[in-house]
Amino acid sequence: MKNKQNPKILIVQPSRMGDIIFALPAVSAIKKQYPNAHISWIADERCSDIIKDNSLIDNLIIFDRTKVSLSYIVKFYKLLRAEKFDLSIDFHGLFKSAFIVMLAGANFKLASSSTNGMRELSWLFSKEIKPDNFDSHCVQRHLAVAKYLGCNIDNIEYNISPTQRQKDSFKNFLLENKIDLSEKIVAVHPGGGWLSRRWQADKFSKLIDLINENFDVNVVLIGGKEGGSSEKGLDEEIISKCKNKNIINLTGKLPLKDLITFFSFCNLLVANEAGPAHIATAMKVNSVVILGPTNAKRTGPFGGNTIVVQKKVPCQPCRNRNCLKKDCMKLITVEEIFNIVAASLQNI
Repeated sequence: MKNKQNPKILIVQPSRMGDIIFALPAVSAIKKQYPNAHISWIADERCSDIIKDNSLIDNLIIFDRTKVSLSYIVKFYKLLRAEKFDLSIDFHGLFKSAFIVMLAGANFKLASSSTNGMRELSWLFSKEIKPDNFDSHCVQRHLAVAKYLGCNIDNIEYNISPTQRQKDSFKNFLLENKIDLSEKIVAVHPGGGWLSRRWQADKFSKLIDLINENFDVNVVLIGGKEGGSSEKGLDEEIISKCKNKNIINLTGKLPLKDLITFFSFCNLLVANEAGPAHIATAMKVNSVVILGPTNAKRTGPFGGNTIVVQKKVPCQPCRNRNCLKKDCMKLITVEEIFNIVAASLQNI
């Protein structure tokens, strides 16, 4: 790398919103150190819009899971080999990413320790760069690779934001959905892929009522209409339990690129730990994020203007996606979250 003027670098972090966000600071540091590097990033079709048109990336390569077949893999192999990558960096550390690393066949292959170290034999395909502290956050674990490559990692930069043209165009969408741009916008994201990460729907309803009773703001419900684990119908359930129906429901109306633009207008986000919370944190949107079974120090929102609310229980972090007890979430009260929201709104 040091002797290469225009290195061709392949970033392998294919999936999940939070995982892609966590890798951005390392890629930003690498681009600063090697401004002439040609950086390609492999992402799958679900999350590619997060980094589409990102100035850090010269070439976005989409791995479409829905089209996987032997012929698709062969074409994908030929596409990657034609690029003749000097370096691949595996920020995922699982069999899927290791398989892509093998297909790409870069001259040098590095990998971060990711969330829990390299797993599923991925360590056979790339040199693992371990962080100074095993309990480091995933962002810091990825930055260890950038440091290994001689990059300055003192400043954390996500480099994610909409263009002014996107913002200007998006104003029409907001007005069409009766969002008053003269008032503050409070976004609420009650969903998420893990059922165990979700605060109770009735608590979100009570919180929304309290916000509407005490502040003149736009309360906007966001989320996937069909996505997540049984996320369908969650918005209707929350709205039905609200006394005050003064809620703007954008559930299912914001594809990823538009979600990023929407957050540029938001004054505050209240959310479970999920992709939107990580995007908002990266964009420095004032956020209140509710955490349950996971380890905030390793995979929670990192940096930004985010307040994390989490209760400690003996079984935590369990990483149980379908926990039925959810004691860690039940301990978080509506009053506690509202007090944080109120203080945040008064200071914005």
